Amino acid sequence: MILSKIFTSFTFRFLVSYVAWLSLSVFMVLALIYAFIAYDFFAEVHHSVTDELGALSQAYQEGGEQAVEEFVQVHSGPDRLIRFFYFVGDEHLNKVAGNLDEWPDSEEYRNGWLGFNFESMLDDADSVGTEFIARSKQLPGGEHVLVARHYADVLNSTKLVAGALTRSMVATILLGTIGGAIVAALSLRRVEHINITLRRIMSGDLSERIDIKSSRGDFLRLSESVNQMLDRIEVLMIGVRQVSDNIAHDLRTPLTRLRNKLSNLHDNCADPGNREEVEALIEEADGLLGTFSALLRIAQVESGNRRSGFASVDLCTLVSDVIELYEPLAGEKDQIFHTGLAKVGSFNGDRNLLFQAVANLVDNAIKYTPAGGKVQVNLAVENNVVRIEVADSGVGIPEEDREKVFQRFFRVEHSRSQHPGNGLGLSLVQAVVKLHDGYIELKNNKPGLRVVLRFPRQDTLSS
Repeated sequence: MILSKIFTSFTFRFLVSYVAWLSLSVFMVLALIYAFIAYDFFAEVHHSVTDELGALSQAYQEGGEQAVEEFVQVHSGPDRLIRFFYFVGDEHLNKVAGNLDEWPDSEEYRNGWLGFNFESMLDDADSVGTEFIARSKQLPGGEHVLVARHYADVLNSTKLVAGALTRSMVATILLGTIGGAIVAALSLRRVEHINITLRRIMSGDLSERIDIKSSRGDFLRLSESVNQMLDRIEVLMIGVRQVSDNIAHDLRTPLTRLRNKLSNLHDNCADPGNREEVEALIEEADGLLGTFSALLRIAQVESGNRRSGFASVDLCTLVSDVIELYEPLAGEKDQIFHTGLAKVGSFNGDRNLLFQAVANLVDNAIKYTPAGGKVQVNLAVENNVVRIEVADSGVGIPEEDREKVFQRFFRVEHSRSQHPGNGLGLSLVQAVVKLHDGYIELKNNKPGLRVVLRFPRQDTLSS
């Protein structure tokens, strides 16, 4: 998994692309270097043979056979770094002088140059099977003069250079790839640290900050900028929450007093007509108080402060309690109530919040399902995920509104006139699910709505 992340990361793919282009550039440079070195080697061979041919021709013309023999002894001794071979023959290529016994038999002849291969030259074991290059010319008297030298040393030198360049190319590719993997792993580790911190922040802990102690260079500047942005966001969010909390607190108190006075007025009102109007006002006051309570509760959940109260929760018992609470309400509407509860190991969370989240979903399912409809509640475990499903056969939610319903105070058009509410129920459910590191999904139940809550499994199935 770690290697897969490294090899699929942008940093590794970028560095591999860079190494590929760098290797191609290095290959072109090395090929050019090899071409120049090989050209210099073979140019030196040609020049040395041409110079020796000129010197041998001059020696023969000035001193004859004796001068050639002396020339050969001086220029082809074992102490020479380069061994030359000489041949002076008459117009019929019969040997006159030199350390070659006969004129080389070669079909390769161009502009005085020829190449040949002797199985054995003289008694020199080192020259067995060696390729030679030679140059010849004809003197004014008709004699033929030839100078040859083997170029195995040149071939070996060019092979050595080619091998060194090839190894350099391979080393460049290997070191570049290994270096890219190391750099990608380091970058991935730093990015993962940032992602972990950001996930904590998204879960509601706005006080979390990216650790910059081990960061350097661009990562340091990026982390500092993100931390500064988080500082600003935290200040703004605290301000917004304080304003909303203060408004909710300040308005809830007079609304509570108003509600109490209306209740007293209702108890002391003798006129039935007035009593009905007072009852309507009490209901309005209760609705406003419920809205403010829901807003304060959502703000409290989103702040992440409720994590300190996490404890072991038996989800199977919790969902059973919700079902027991709402079964009578479903019975009043002649709704079919199906349940499928698997035994789940202990779950670390806030029982009251989880109970309210599941209760909100079941209450919505019963509310929006017509008489004679069906409500299904399931609790299961699959792939290390705890899944809670609440499905109904009601009107459902249009696909284009399924993301909007999590916004505060948003309500689907067809439910505004038929069912009272404040549009905060699913907002609270989403806040509770995020607090427990889970996620919520709305699906089409055909007909109706299927709400799926998924939480990371924290323990094994109980026996």
